[in-house]
Amino acid sequence: MSELDWKEFCGGNLWQNAFPDGVPNVSVCFQHTILVWVPVLFFWIFLPFLVIQTKIIRTKYGALPWSAHLVSKMVICWVITIVSFVTALFTVFSHASYPTSDILYPILWTVTFVCVTYTHFLRKQSGMVTSGILHLSAILFAVCGAPQFYQYLREGSESPSKLSSPLCIAYIIWYISVLIYTFLMIFADPRDPSHKANVELDSSFFNRLTLWWFNPIPWKGARKDLEPGDLFELNEGSTSKRLSDLWEEHWAPRLAEYHRKADLRKSSADSAEPNPPSIVACLFVMFRWEILTATVLKVTSDLLQFANPFLLHQLIGFVSDPKAPLWVGLSYAVLMFVASEVRSFVLNFYFYIMFRMGVKFQTALTAAVYKKTLMLSSSARRDKTVGEIVNLMAIDVERFQMITPQIQQFWSCPFQITLALIFLFFTLGYSAAPGIVIMIIFLPSNIITSIIVKKWQVEQMKLKDERTKMVNELLNGIKVVKLYAWEIPMEEHINEIRRKELILLKKINLTRSIIDCFNTSSPFLVALFSFGTFVLSSRTHELTPQIAFVSLTLFNQLRSPMAMIAMLIQLLVQVLVANKRLKEYLIARELDPTIVQEVEDHNGAKNAVEFVNFSATWDDNGPATLQDINLNVVRGSLVAVVGKVGAGKSSLYQHF
Repeated sequence: MSELDWKEFCGGNLWQNAFPDGVPNVSVCFQHTILVWVPVLFFWIFLPFLVIQTKIIRTKYGALPWSAHLVSKMVICWVITIVSFVTALFTVFSHASYPTSDILYPILWTVTFVCVTYTHFLRKQSGMVTSGILHLSAILFAVCGAPQFYQYLREGSESPSKLSSPLCIAYIIWYISVLIYTFLMIFADPRDPSHKANVELDSSFFNRLTLWWFNPIPWKGARKDLEPGDLFELNEGSTSKRLSDLWEEHWAPRLAEYHRKADLRKSSADSAEPNPPSIVACLFVMFRWEILTATVLKVTSDLLQFANPFLLHQLIGFVSDPKAPLWVGLSYAVLMFVASEVRSFVLNFYFYIMFRMGVKFQTALTAAVYKKTLMLSSSARRDKTVGEIVNLMAIDVERFQMITPQIQQFWSCPFQITLALIFLFFTLGYSAAPGIVIMIIFLPSNIITSIIVKKWQVEQMKLKDERTKMVNELLNGIKVVKLYAWEIPMEEHINEIRRKELILLKKINLTRSIIDCFNTSSPFLVALFSFGTFVLSSRTHELTPQIAFVSLTLFNQLRSPMAMIAMLIQLLVQVLVANKRLKEYLIARELDPTIVQEVEDHNGAKNAVEFVNFSATWDDNGPATLQDINLNVVRGSLVAVVGKVGAGKSSLYQHF
């Protein structure tokens, strides 16, 4: 819209200081348009998500009781709605002529708060004790309504008669009601005691953001030793059973499809091996909403990180200008503090989500490996040692848990580096080019070393599996080892495996140390070459405080993502190796549950176990160790199976 359109729409300019002689304020046009549209649009955009939430929660919990707190929220919403509606009627039917924006904004408020009131009723019916969308909407209404409230108070202090105008009285009532409503949203509505869930799930949105619900644990722990009974019950979504069932729900169809394609390939003599199902894709689908929430928080944190260099630039400019009003400098200082605190708050909540998700990854994968161990077929079990299975649960699964808090850094680090270099380019001009060149040189070196380290990591894990296998066999057969005095040869063999493993670990750590050294020194080299180029490229270039301090702030912000790159590559290499090992294990063939049929004995059958035309083999493609066996074991009898080595005794035992 052009300036003329804005004047016709709201009777004034969009950008105009209402009080040019003191602390400024936005124009009335801005108050009745942009500051009204922002909270209204936010609510209506996220309303569908709120409705979906109520439908999901309705299947888990019963309706909320009519509490004083819930009734207070709905009453205050009706007060806001009525005041908005009265304001709309006054502007429409008043003898005075009001611009379109003054008629439109109370109508928008009326419609919006009617819907807000109804959503509280939906929350009650579905059992939702709190809503982040409603809380954030209330905060936006309070923040965006502050300029108009300040303007009425400022005008009223200069001319008390203006406070008696109907619009002024209505707005003051409206804004105070919004503040009360925002305060009430801090607290959750009480749930029916018979449907008591978890302390975290029963807390409010603000309570969850600040982790205030967890305070009783450290307070109690400071007074006495904590016992299991002092701890809260886990959320249903964090329990092993729920996570294991969720994994099976997403993994089982993918695994069945993979085996179907593999069997089809064998029957059709096709040489193309089907792609195994992806563990990462399965985990992403399981926790997609948590990952999306964490992504939004990380983007917000990264953008706020670069607010301080910009505000520092403005603050130094304010100090350099003796004619600048004091409130400008105070505003910049307050904004720098607020930006830092908000970023710290957002970043910590992001890490809370990611660390908790990492524990869920570990729980789901550990349960999957454990279940797979119980269901492995004989042919698959023959290729899997106890040491390998132990390492899968103790090491490989843990690698997924370790990398989860840093997953978002794979896009965040390049994003932060790019933003920092763009700000440096605007600050130093083309003198920032040498710094960019140094960054470009360091990135390929990280990629090359990651490929080399990955190869060494695979070899090291194979040696670790072999060493664990040998130690287990030594402990299981310690009597035989002692009998034949094989202690020294076994010790030498295990030590030789360990020696090879240590050589690989030494290579891996030495390579990582060299790359870490380069990555740590890269911000210093970028600053050195950029400042040097800036000063030497022209006689007119001077390192003024505004340029020097802002640039140094940006260079310091490069340190964290540059140092993080080396660690990310290290974690990525470990996870790639762990992912391959886990995938090979989880796609292994399982026992056919239809082979053995358990029948409930209601008539006192004579036989306890019956084998009919039974055949057994240790390998799908190998010869049968037993074939066409018919055997009945009478209830209560003692049966001995005798035979030479390889006759099939173990094959028979496996199927009892």
